[in-house]
Amino acid sequence: MSGARSSVRRALPAGLLAVAIVGTFAYVAPGGSRNALIETTLWSLLVIVSFAGWGSLVKALVVPTDRVDLGLRVAWGAAAACSVGGALMVAAVMGRWASFGLVDIGLLLALAEIYRERATIHRRLTFVLRVATREPKLASVGLFLAALVAVRYLGGVANWRINPYDDDIAYVPFVQKLLQTGTLLEPFSIRRLSAFGGQTFFLELVAVRASAVQALTFDRSMSVLMVVLLLVGHRDRGRRTSLLFLSIATAFIVTVPSSASNTASAYSGVAFLLALFRTLVWVGQSTRAPWRNAVVLALVSAATCTLRQSYLPIPVLLLGASYFAWWTHSRRAAPAIREALLVVAFTFVALVPWFVVAWQSNRTFLYPIILGNSNPAMALRGVSTTLASELVLMVTTAQEGLKITALGILLFAVAFLREAPLRRPLGAFVFASLVGFVMLVHGLTSSDAPNVGRYAFGSFVAMVLGILLVAGTRPDAAGRDATRTRLFAILVLVGSLAALTASPATTTATLSAAIRNIASAYGSAPRADTAPPEAALYARLQQSIPAGERVFVMLDEPHHLDFRRNNIWNFDTAGYASPAPGMPYFQGSERLEAYFHAIGVRYLAYVLPGYSRYHYRREYWVEMLNDESDIWRTHAPYFLDFADNLAEIAGRHRRAFAERGLAVVDLGAVP
Repeated sequence: MSGARSSVRRALPAGLLAVAIVGTFAYVAPGGSRNALIETTLWSLLVIVSFAGWGSLVKALVVPTDRVDLGLRVAWGAAAACSVGGALMVAAVMGRWASFGLVDIGLLLALAEIYRERATIHRRLTFVLRVATREPKLASVGLFLAALVAVRYLGGVANWRINPYDDDIAYVPFVQKLLQTGTLLEPFSIRRLSAFGGQTFFLELVAVRASAVQALTFDRSMSVLMVVLLLVGHRDRGRRTSLLFLSIATAFIVTVPSSASNTASAYSGVAFLLALFRTLVWVGQSTRAPWRNAVVLALVSAATCTLRQSYLPIPVLLLGASYFAWWTHSRRAAPAIREALLVVAFTFVALVPWFVVAWQSNRTFLYPIILGNSNPAMALRGVSTTLASELVLMVTTAQEGLKITALGILLFAVAFLREAPLRRPLGAFVFASLVGFVMLVHGLTSSDAPNVGRYAFGSFVAMVLGILLVAGTRPDAAGRDATRTRLFAILVLVGSLAALTASPATTTATLSAAIRNIASAYGSAPRADTAPPEAALYARLQQSIPAGERVFVMLDEPHHLDFRRNNIWNFDTAGYASPAPGMPYFQGSERLEAYFHAIGVRYLAYVLPGYSRYHYRREYWVEMLNDESDIWRTHAPYFLDFADNLAEIAGRHRRAFAERGLAVVDLGAVP
């Protein structure tokens, strides 16, 4: 009997965890009227658990006998789900039920893994409780950091202030279109042109149990928790990260001033790039068949590339530098070459579905190298760029756009580090981030420092976290190496503490805002009782158009439309993208109308420039004619020309709908 009681006791923590997962799913999965904060928080945590389940499947298939921590499993699982999602998008079936299915399968895999590792779960829980009992001060530090992470997580779910200039007109409609149609074809969208869609896929997984205004949940909450799990699980040749550096790294990711301005990838870039770095460290700690290392490296690399076009060079540079170091410092170059070629092959296979869908949408899978249906006149490089102006933009972005204080000290510290493993993961990461930054600035000189900094945020924050992890897990050394190692750790400590204490007012304001948002969201009405009045307005607009007709839309909030009822093409930004032979600008309204007829568009749904609340206001673009950034001065005339031509076209045809500044024009009917 004592043996049976002991077995039950060892299985109890795993059983309670499984019950909590099943109970949460039973509460959230059925449709119903629930508090938006509670529902989305619980569902998003279930999505993370499902990632862990998919990651456990990757481990079982690729490295069944190796130890893989929870952080890596979550990252590998998210990457594996992303690959499956891309394949389903090719067949236009990655809709709402596919999203549920991916999460459900991941949860079942997670429950199976919990059962298999029930003894390990008991052992680790016992270890944590023992440490907390013996070291109450350490336990207090851990609880404080956990509270910070919890506030950050709930604050992201409760932050409903999405960006109307990007999210309302494009990113949120992308999610709704993917949920309803299973794919993402937007030939008039610069935002679709410049990204494969991985971020939209992850937003979709959350959106099945979240409202449109909670679109920040994945990037600001789930991705931050993924980063924390990666930090906690880090090991280097059996050494854990010291509590000091682990605490600093956790506090850094929770409090770092964000450059993000919308729901596009920022913290998700941090999560997947840090996962790539950690995977590179992990594969270097034991000898295994090259294909096993290549699979996990390729999965994370491919998922990173799908998030944002500016991330594309980073995995290439990181892995390329690592394999070059291995090749040049090893007596046997063949293993490095073999594994590198396998990584390239597997990454390409994982990206092929995303290439296909990008081609279906915009006739390119490598913008801006392959222009596709973009406008060649709308270059991302400034027309008056010089070497001096490019250097100024680079320095200004590093100082103001990245918002990482003491970055120079942290980079200086890396110069004193001697990495023992052949793969040189940290050196490769720093090299990739710096070269990728130079490439980013070189290709985006038409923009300004704050906007360029947004695109570099993911790689640089992940790089800083990588530096902190290495500083906290350095092995003991002797002689000159010991001095260099201590100097490296001291410089990293000084730089990271400077970064943490640089802007206490900003940190306090951020946490205070998060707490206020949480309180407001918790006290809000159930989701079923909070439908905005715009939803009914957009429904009336769409009812004026026959079902099945193709519609060209330029609206403030097109996510309220039913993308299953009509084939909707969203015109989020003028001038950048349009199907062949290309939208005729500066050629008059008759040429524009003929173009719409040629591509099979009969109905135009749009907001009048005098009624638009944000992006499509005429006075806004008149001001942009004199903006200091090339990108806006170049773009403004395109919008103004289109708006003028649209007004002329509307004057020649019947308006099928007109209410509160929204209009539908039927190109097949005259007044």
